[in-house]
Amino acid sequence: MSQQLKNFKRDQIRIAQKRLKTAYPKELTIVAEGDSWFAYPLRKDIIDYLIKKGYAIDKYAKAGDTLENMVYGTEIKRRRSSVQNEGAISLQKTLNSIRKHKPKIVLFSAGGNDIVGSEILGYLNHEVSRPASLINTEIFQARLQEMKTAVEFFIKSVRTTNVDCNILMDGYDYAKVNGKGYNFIFRNIKGPWLLPSFGMKNITRKEDHEAIIKYLVDEFNEMLIGLDAQYENFHHIDLRGEFPEDSQWDNEIHLKNSGYRKIANIYHEKITEVIQEDPVKVFRHLIV
Repeated sequence: MSQQLKNFKRDQIRIAQKRLKTAYPKELTIVAEGDSWFAYPLRKDIIDYLIKKGYAIDKYAKAGDTLENMVYGTEIKRRRSSVQNEGAISLQKTLNSIRKHKPKIVLFSAGGNDIVGSEILGYLNHEVSRPASLINTEIFQARLQEMKTAVEFFIKSVRTTNVDCNILMDGYDYAKVNGKGYNFIFRNIKGPWLLPSFGMKNITRKEDHEAIIKYLVDEFNEMLIGLDAQYENFHHIDLRGEFPEDSQWDNEIHLKNSGYRKIANIYHEKITEVIQEDPVKVFRHLIV
């Protein structure tokens, strides 16, 4: 991370915390739980741009986090021959923040690492086995059902904590199988996530890569659309097709600055739709 980016991110955190400590409008107050699209260490991310717009955001997000860990908790303590699960630490922090700040909006970014991260390997059939489909749909659909249950658990937990909260969640765009990972000063830090998994299953054709990614992301989004119809306080944001060019992506599963800025604008438009007013315009005189 460059010093300039480090300073920018530090400033956004400072600004957000300053706003949260004041009598800031609830329409501009947000609690966010998520993964690297909300906490990307090598670029400006969605939350950075929303804070820059004027929102006060209490963020509980970390790169690489999974939906299962966010909602249920997968961290453990080892004690010689036994282990103890530490519980849903991240979810409890999020719910405590909702109790404290009473926001109108909660943002949730989860599932990307479960769908198109390194876990994709478990959804693929080996090409040499000559399968009817390169996707093991039985395994993937079972995993998708587990993810649906987890998102529902999050929705119900938020609603129980604050009935007036609206949850906004996107379903990502189609990841790019290009073999790029986190790079810093010409050194790969993490990833790639997709190309090696396809290689291990001997799936080498680009058209197969694209078809598989499309299926996985489409199924995930359709699941979220179903929850949108089922729960009044849950709102799906469809980003599919927003970033079709390889040049718009920083690596296989992360966008460049311009992409996250665009998504922040899309989130702002959705917030405006949900609360039926543009909070940045209405409360511009109170933005600090």
